Amino acid sequence: MAGRKSKYSSENSNAKGTKIWSVAVYIRLSQEDSNNGEDKQESNSITSQKALLNEFIEEHDDLIVYDTYVDDGYTGTDFNRPGFQRLLEDMRKGNINCVLVKDLSRLGRNYIEVGNYIEQIFPLFNIRFIAINDSVDSFKNPTSTNTILVPFKNLINDEYCRDTSIKIRSALNGRKKKRRVCRGISILWLYKESRR
Repeated sequence: MAGRKSKYSSENSNAKGTKIWSVAVYIRLSQEDSNNGEDKQESNSITSQKALLNEFIEEHDDLIVYDTYVDDGYTGTDFNRPGFQRLLEDMRKGNINCVLVKDLSRLGRNYIEVGNYIEQIFPLFNIRFIAINDSVDSFKNPTSTNTILVPFKNLINDEYCRDTSIKIRSALNGRKKKRRVCRGISILWLYKESRR
């Protein structure tokens, strides 16, 4: 009885018979992560993500970078990001067969959409998905994408976005109230001065 052929097998392999992966390196940094344009932490910066991902690629002979896709200043809750849309187009054309990210939150912060890509869309196109810091690799460890931790991490990433949004709205509302009080005081002062 013949064994089942892997969906990842291909004519693209090196002399050792190891499959060669055409990698889409995806990097995202939202404005919330960058703390209003300034790097909050070096580990969250675009250059830091590039360095980490390039180091990972250098350690793996079976990974060849096809292109790097960067969405700088785009929220993770919306997947209509120019770099990500370009990545999807290359995926549809068959130019790439592997997506590499720093962690799940860099792919996105909408847990339903991220789950849809990891569990449905990437497998449909035979795309290997690697999230380095979350130890997710759909080829070397296929169960890593199906563990209970992945949805929980995605939920936490999603909730982080909501929490940040609430804090920003609260701060803006506080500033508006403060301006109203200041305006009220200045109008009262002008009124008193005009009566003198």
